[in-house]
Amino acid sequence: MARPSNPRIREKLRTQAVEYVLSHGVGDLALRPLAKALKTNARMLVYHFGSREGLMCEILAGVREREDENVQAWFQAGKKQRTMPEFLHWLWQRMSAPSRQPQLRLLFELYALALRNPRSYPGVLEDPLAYWQRLTKKAGVHSKSSSAEATLLLAATRGLLLDLCATGDRTRVSGAMRLLVKLVESRDDDRATTIARRRPGDEEKVGSTVGRKPTR
Repeated sequence: MARPSNPRIREKLRTQAVEYVLSHGVGDLALRPLAKALKTNARMLVYHFGSREGLMCEILAGVREREDENVQAWFQAGKKQRTMPEFLHWLWQRMSAPSRQPQLRLLFELYALALRNPRSYPGVLEDPLAYWQRLTKKAGVHSKSSSAEATLLLAATRGLLLDLCATGDRTRVSGAMRLLVKLVESRDDDRATTIARRRPGDEEKVGSTVGRKPTR
């Protein structure tokens, strides 16, 4: 019977692999060169992560965990509930910074690998939507269309970041992001206006008619 993987060694290798790939990208990365860079061997990487694909998934999970810690800290730092427009503005400033280019390249490289072979990269394509659904709720979006809003915001931000990586046209792409923020702000303003126009007791009146037999 094989010995169970040592979680401390596994976590150390995972952290080192995240740092390496963020600096060098995925590309045609093979286990042997990566193992050499991490001062171990390919057999140990397979022992702890199962395969190259398993290691790549763990690297992506490590990157996402780091980013989520920053996101959660930002939400908790607010004196009042953060709004989605505020979050989008903060996220764009953070993710579009030149220092984030290695991380973005890694994410898009792994998306491409998962599109070609989704079974080898479980969760890579599906997890972002579930994450954005949680973010929309955290930002106070609780409508029936919250799933659609999460889908739209994920697609828009991911597409703009891909455009930035592909073209480097920061002025044009940042302008598009500002437009997205304005559209979301406009949506929130319309929603707040609708709520403000409701007269006190309207909900009670509607509820009081439920179950009544119509009068003749």
